[in-house]
Amino acid sequence: MLLLGHWNACLQFFIPMLNEFPVDSWDAGWFEQYTWALFKAMSHMLSIGYGRFPPTSSSEAWITIISMMTGSTCYALFVGHAAALIQSFDCSKKLYREKFKQVEEYMAYRKLPRVLRQKIANYYEHRYQGKMFNERIILDELSECLREQIINHNCRALVAAVPFFTYADRHFVSEVLMRLKYEVFQPGDWIIKEGQMGAKMYFIQEGIVDIVDTDGRVATSLSDGSYFGVQLLRIVKQTLLS
Repeated sequence: MLLLGHWNACLQFFIPMLNEFPVDSWDAGWFEQYTWALFKAMSHMLSIGYGRFPPTSSSEAWITIISMMTGSTCYALFVGHAAALIQSFDCSKKLYREKFKQVEEYMAYRKLPRVLRQKIANYYEHRYQGKMFNERIILDELSECLREQIINHNCRALVAAVPFFTYADRHFVSEVLMRLKYEVFQPGDWIIKEGQMGAKMYFIQEGIVDIVDTDGRVATSLSDGSYFGVQLLRIVKQTLLS
């Protein structure tokens, strides 16, 4: 920017020199001449005015236009580099925005209804909270010991809230946590319906799950630390014993 300003200042001095320095122009020492030339060039480049005097000839007007275009280009490049630098500070947020942009384009391509689009947007917001990591790849690259420590740390609130883990063996708890998968359900979603064969066991980390009877009435509610689908463990145990 300073180098371009210097070159523009030289051009600002070059034009009066070609005109053999009209009366009352550049009548000063070389330092003052360069100072006013640089001031005029920078004022053009930053688009904050025409300097001390507006252009009075076509040659000065063209120099002013070139200076303004040069300054505008430098300003655009500076803003672009600054924006790229800021985005590079948070790669996970950038990855989330790129992913969600693809989701928006997909929803528009499939012409999904507005209500369904909002539910999908809410799901991504609650599921990823503005950041996206490929956690499975990150954990797979680590040693088993480090992977176990990270998972135990991430699930410490769940372990503390679930009575099922209170008196269980530490190694058993670690093995269970290693196989857990994080799922998000929104209000109104059905997790499992009566008559369906259960294939999962759920631990509630945060939120409320209502158990609704066939008449649509809430029989009971489960909250943080509760679990359901435990009958699956009984089926597996009976199968192993048989």
